Amino acid sequence: MFTRTWCVAALLIVSVPAASQTVLSEADVLARLTADSPRARAIRATADVARAEASGAGRYPNPRLSVDREAVAGVSETLTTVLQPLPITGRRALERASAVAVADATARRADDDVRRLRADLRLAYAELAAAQVRERELTRSREQLVELARILERREAAGDAAGFDRLRSEREVLDVEADLTMAAADRARAQARLASFLAAGTDPSTLVVADLPPGARDLPPVEALVERAEQTRGQLLGLQKDREAAQLGIQAADRRRIPEPEVLAGTKSSSLGGGDIGSVVGVQATLPLFDRGRSERAVAQARAGQAQAELEAFQVLLRTGVAAARSAAQERRRAAEAYRGAALKNIGEVERIARVSYDAGERGILELLDAFRTSSSARVRQAALDAAARSAEVELEYLSGWEIR
Repeated sequence: MFTRTWCVAALLIVSVPAASQTVLSEADVLARLTADSPRARAIRATADVARAEASGAGRYPNPRLSVDREAVAGVSETLTTVLQPLPITGRRALERASAVAVADATARRADDDVRRLRADLRLAYAELAAAQVRERELTRSREQLVELARILERREAAGDAAGFDRLRSEREVLDVEADLTMAAADRARAQARLASFLAAGTDPSTLVVADLPPGARDLPPVEALVERAEQTRGQLLGLQKDREAAQLGIQAADRRRIPEPEVLAGTKSSSLGGGDIGSVVGVQATLPLFDRGRSERAVAQARAGQAQAELEAFQVLLRTGVAAARSAAQERRRAAEAYRGAALKNIGEVERIARVSYDAGERGILELLDAFRTSSSARVRQAALDAAARSAEVELEYLSGWEIR
């Protein structure tokens, strides 16, 4: 039975990332996201489309060429004219500025989406780091239990240990191997999630990340974080641009009440007599009697009111969100540090004492296995606490726009 157990253990060792693989830091994966990620390029493409659309707003109107020929009683006349609208009211300039503001709003939101993508990447990094620690710790625990089972097998053969102790230790190996199988699957899932942020064709199995560094002990105050967020958050800046675009739209709608002239110039020739050619000059304009831009003004006013309301609501949510995220980051970091100082401080000593007591006959196999299990679960729990603290810090950094070091 033990030989079969050891074969299963050997197969599981293969699933652990090879030591020769390159260990990526958080900065490494962020750099790969910026350079190669299709998801980042897709987000930026929305801003490029908005800028391209804005470039066509408020264009200077093209002239219109007209050629007319009339013939009656053997006399023909040809009239050739060019009609050029003159946008002297400034309406098209305001419409162009409004379109540019809308494009800027889209670009600001794209910046926020890229920051959200970076935050999600860092969360995936923390998830993979925690999964690696759990798999590594279970591997260490399995190897420790396998060695114990070997020793007990030799002692049983020599008559120095009970068969129950060997059987119980082998059962513990099977339990740890089952946990290790699930841990390997969790690690593979975390690798796949991290690979989804990187360039196409990235092999998830090659991704190995460094352990999470200690978190920030001192966080900036809420007021400083909120002030930073109001200066950097793309969603907030985008709403401000939306409001600016709507206000420009109101001004452009008001200019529709002013007629814009159209200048006509050309020549007129006749076959009568010597076929003389004369000039044609004229000015015309559309009188805004029925369409005075009221509907355009109403739409622009509604958009301005909507942008202002969304802006005020976002500012309230931003402040409360930053305060809640800061509190969560502090509490999770405090919990991780407290657990590290209390639970991890003497786990190695606990294992040593349990082993010595068992060898001396003062403790049974169940107490020894419990000591091993407690030590392993403590290390896994510490990795989970560190990952939770890191996730809270990443969310705070995203909300505030401040990458805390």
